[in-house]
Amino acid sequence: MTPVKWRQPSAHDAFVGNWKPTKNDILSKRYPGFGTTMNIMRGDCICGRGFTDEMNITISHYINYLGLMGVNHEHSGSSLDCADQVVFNPSSKSFGS
Repeated sequence: MTPVKWRQPSAHDAFVGNWKPTKNDILSKRYPGFGTTMNIMRGDCICGRGFTDEMNITISHYINYLGLMGVNHEHSGSSLDCADQVVFNPSSKSFGS
């Protein structure tokens, strides 16, 4: 519920749509939804690297759990992936790249 860093939304706010992206967020392809939630929680381990197997499996699990709860994934918004998003929290290994 609490942002990891200042000037960054909490994963919860991004997920439920309470967060409103700034101009910089929009330029960084970060929109409210599951994709930005993954970005906040996993950073460059999963996001900003294109459509990797790890990201696609995470999305598949998410859609599966929505189905188990009786929620159609179409109601979860259009921002399911973070393939092209600029990450909020780059890992230290990214700085050397």
